[in-house]
Amino acid sequence: MSKKSKRKKELKNDGLPVRQPVSPEPPPRKRPERNSQPRPAVLVATSIASAIVFLFAFFLASADSYARQAAGNLQQGNVEQGLAAMQKAVAFNPLNADYHTVLMRIYLSTGKPGQALEEARRAAALSRYSAARQADLARASVAAGKYADAVVYARRAVELAPYQIAWYEALAATCSAAGRGELQAGDRDAARQHLEEALKVPEMIQARVAGLGEEEKKLWRDAPMLAVTPGVYLGVGEAQCLLGQLPGAEKSLEAALQDNQLKGEASLWLALVKDKEGKTQEAQKLVKEAGQINKSFEAAFQQLKAVPTLQG
Repeated sequence: MSKKSKRKKELKNDGLPVRQPVSPEPPPRKRPERNSQPRPAVLVATSIASAIVFLFAFFLASADSYARQAAGNLQQGNVEQGLAAMQKAVAFNPLNADYHTVLMRIYLSTGKPGQALEEARRAAALSRYSAARQADLARASVAAGKYADAVVYARRAVELAPYQIAWYEALAATCSAAGRGELQAGDRDAARQHLEEALKVPEMIQARVAGLGEEEKKLWRDAPMLAVTPGVYLGVGEAQCLLGQLPGAEKSLEAALQDNQLKGEASLWLALVKDKEGKTQEAQKLVKEAGQINKSFEAAFQQLKAVPTLQG
């Protein structure tokens, strides 16, 4: 036996376990370094979003600035400048319903009913559940000669806010104005229909109040209880006058006179009633009183006298 073989044998028989060679651990895999620089697409998207936010804020601020400028011009009686500023406000922010409403009123005051109606429609489309927008639509529709539509919008205002008296007043006024418009246009049947609807407004108010429970009436604190107001009496009195119901018209219009804000218009219509009754001196006195409130009422009286009256 060779010396090498003998030595190997001695190593194996020395009583100690033979250690297996240990494979060295592989070095940890290097993770790829993340690019600390943002991708160009992310930068572009962020820039666009920031630009949109900035532009949106700029447009809103510009619109508000022009709207305030328009208000100042209108208060000073500069209607043309006010109109131009308000048009710019709408251009910068076409989604503001109030801007369209202001434009509507400017157009009405400057004798542009078609444009007023368009602005009223835009405002109503942006505020579908606003009774005020529907009442504005009714007013603009009357001015544009669309009487049937006007009454529909006035009814809608009442439906949207059935416990607010303003919309009953608007309905009575709209029906009366629509009836007068149809009379001037020569459609007596349509005129009668609208005028008779005006007479029903007090009944609508009373029915609405009767439908309230006792507990609801006790909780009614934020506003006066629904009742027939001078504003309602004015619309009813106008309709009664045009229907030839002169005693009833006189009574309704005298009730309307109790509101100082309505005194001029109520005096004008009461003068018309007196004139139809043959009480010329009383009529002239009332016309004079109305003219002291608003000079245009004297000319309006002559126009009202030319409107035909329905009988029976």
